[in-house]
This record gives sequence, structure tokens and C-alpha cells, in this order.
Amino acid sequence: MQRRGMWLAIALTIGLCATACSPIDWLTYHRDNSRTGSDPNGPATPVGVAWTSQFLDQFPYTEPIVYQNRVYVATENNTVYAFDISNGGLVWSTHITSPFTQVVTPCMYDVNPVGITGTPVIDSSTNTIYVVIETGNQGHALVGLDTASGNPTVLASGDPAGAKTSTMWNRTALTLGNGRLYWGYLGADCNLYNGTMVSVKTDGTSPVFYQVPGTRGSFWGASGAAIDGDGNVWATSGSGAQTNPTAPPDRTESLIKLSPTLQELGFFTPTDWVTLNINGQDLGSAGPALLPNGLVFQAGKNKVAFLVNQATPGGVGNPVASYATNCRSFGGDAYNAGVVYMPCEDGMLALSVSNTTPPTLTKLWKGPSDSNGSPVYGGNAVWVMSVDTGNLYALNPADGTVKQSIQLVPNENARHFTTPTVAGDTVLVATAHHVVAVRHVSS
Repeated sequence: MQRRGMWLAIALTIGLCATACSPIDWLTYHRDNSRTGSDPNGPATPVGVAWTSQFLDQFPYTEPIVYQNRVYVATENNTVYAFDISNGGLVWSTHITSPFTQVVTPCMYDVNPVGITGTPVIDSSTNTIYVVIETGNQGHALVGLDTASGNPTVLASGDPAGAKTSTMWNRTALTLGNGRLYWGYLGADCNLYNGTMVSVKTDGTSPVFYQVPGTRGSFWGASGAAIDGDGNVWATSGSGAQTNPTAPPDRTESLIKLSPTLQELGFFTPTDWVTLNINGQDLGSAGPALLPNGLVFQAGKNKVAFLVNQATPGGVGNPVASYATNCRSFGGDAYNAGVVYMPCEDGMLALSVSNTTPPTLTKLWKGPSDSNGSPVYGGNAVWVMSVDTGNLYALNPADGTVKQSIQLVPNENARHFTTPTVAGDTVLVATAHHVVAVRHVSS
């Protein structure tokens, strides 16, 4: 009996450690460089709040990322926090430098102060978490911190030579691939600028840049660039200044395929790109998602979703498929088992990607009208925030019905681009002032 009891205790310990003791990593925005935002793990519903972090020193616009049983989040005060995933205890916090506090000018951004807005990325080979910080007139810097201690290990300029840094702002997530880091810059539309993608090696050296040939064309979708199996980088630009309907395409309002060193390899631009420019309907308000069978999914403020061929993006027009979503999309998509889950202002949208040749997009369902954050998939549920109320939804992937809605922090909403993270038995969300973890509870 004693031996049986011993083996039972060991078995129970193994069961408990399946998620709590083995690290479940989520190192980048929506988990991988395809930006699928999908993990077969995840808690079953119902869930309850397992822990709430200490009060954060400024708004977190970033997605929590997970490495070696720690949760990392960055704030607009240029502070990075590391919390214990088991109980939310603070492991370390590093305040890098003062953020840029905006004065009242015609070119104010919609965040103030501006510090770290883009979701960090972790290099597990060097135990380094990377962020891009905003310091105003002193420009931008790439900072690498040791994941164990928070001590700085990498510091490099984040700006092209001669750039007018006051017109640039990083909102995109960082992407790690090809031994390099990638991120983008947007600009305020009362200034003239060129949307810019930046890449450096992970030690901060060998900077390369890509600038949109046309005026403006911000790179600002929160999910950032995606990287395909050949190492090519996919980034989507926003509205430009061109209003001449007969003008040649200038890579504003475009999904752009770039080499690992940011040389242009191809592009897709909707045929109505000038109209999108005029109306400020940015294709790049959400980043691209790479799907199986060599496809790219792209939808933004333009109210149309596109499938594009990775090998031949199509130039002006010529998508593989399109679907009129009738919604403006911000942030990043998720993908699982032939379904794209895309954020919409009036409730997230599930679109089926057919297995036919050519493939098609078909609406499956629409989520609750306030499910307006960026969704992720895990544990047979679609997890999405109501940004305005601070409620976390768990939706049925089959039909969008609400499995559960839970208020994370009383009377606290979330930031515009908030998106959950799935880490084993835990779903993590950054609200306006906290990181919150939810786990399964017995009904």
C-alpha cells in the first residue's frame, strides 16, 4: 500500500507538472513568426482569475510573452516586468529610461507618454528579451535585457541615419528570424515621412532599412512583420499621400515581400489603393498572417480580407481570393485548422479558408459586438478581449457562442490592441494597469 501510494503521488506530480513545471513558451507576438496565435494547449472553461500582478507603472500596449515559466510585459514608461507564471510574483523590473512625453501639437500620437509600444521578442538561444524604446528627440533604441535578471546586454540605435525621429514611432511587434530583429515605424500624418522597416543583427550591428517609395505608408499593425519558411519578411504599409487615381503604385497600402536584408521581392496592392489613401483606410492597420499552402492573409481598415500567393504576390490587384468583411480590423489575426480569426471593431470575425483550388474565404460566424481585441486560439476556445469593458471572452470555435465572459479587473478596461497569450493551462492578458492570469476552475 505504501508503494502504491508513492506511485500515485508521483503520477499526480507528473500530471500537475505537465504545464506548471515544463515551460510553455510564447516568445513573440501570437506565438510564432507566421503570427498564427494558436496553441493546442489552454485551459478548459470555466476559468477564474488565478492571479493579478502588481499595478504597472504605465499602460501596457504589448502582448505578454512567456519564457521559462516567466511572464514578460513592457509599458509606455519604458519599463519591462518579469513575473512568475505560477503566482504572479514580481521577479524583476527594469526601467530603462524616461519615455517621450508629448506636448500638445498638431502631430500628437494617440498614446502619451510614448515608451515601449511594440510587443517584445525573446531570443531563447541567448536568454535575451528585446524591446524598442522611444525617447523623443533622442530617437529610438533597441535594448536587449537578460531574461533572468533584467540587466541590459544589448544597446543599439533604432533609427536610420539622418532620420527625423520626431516623425517616427514604433507600434509593431518585434520579429526575430535569420539571426536578425525586424520592426517598423509609423508617422503622424501632419508630417511628411516614409514608412520604414528596420533590421539589425541580434547584437545590434549591421543595420539595414527599407523605406516605402511613396510619401507616408506607415508600418504600424501591432502584430508586426511575419517571416516565411524561406526567411522572407512580410510587412504591410498604411495610407499614403498619393491622391491621383492614375499614379503608379508607390507601395503605400501594400503587402510587401522583403528579403532577410529588406530588399523588395514583390508586393500586393489593392486596386482601390488611392481611394484607401484618400479615406485613411489603412491596409496595414493589422499585420499579415502566413497560412499553409503558401498563402498570406491580410485585412485592415479597408473592410476587405485578401488571400495572397507567397510565391507571386500579384502586384496591383490579383489576390488569390477576397472577401468583403464590412469591418475595420486592427492588431493581429489568429489561425487554426482552416479558420482565420480576425479582429473587428464590432466583434471578431471567423473566416473559413477552403481547401479548393483556388481557395476561397467564407464567413463562419461573428463574435459578440464588443469582442474587439485581437484573438488567439487555445484549449478549444477562441480568447478575445472586450477592450472597452475589460471582459475576457472564451468563444466556441465552431459557432462563436460564448462559453464564458469574465471581468478580469473590476472597473478596468484594456488598451486598444490588447491580445491574450496562451501558456499551457494559463491564459494571460495585459489590462490597462495589470497582467492577469486565468486558469480552469471546477464548476
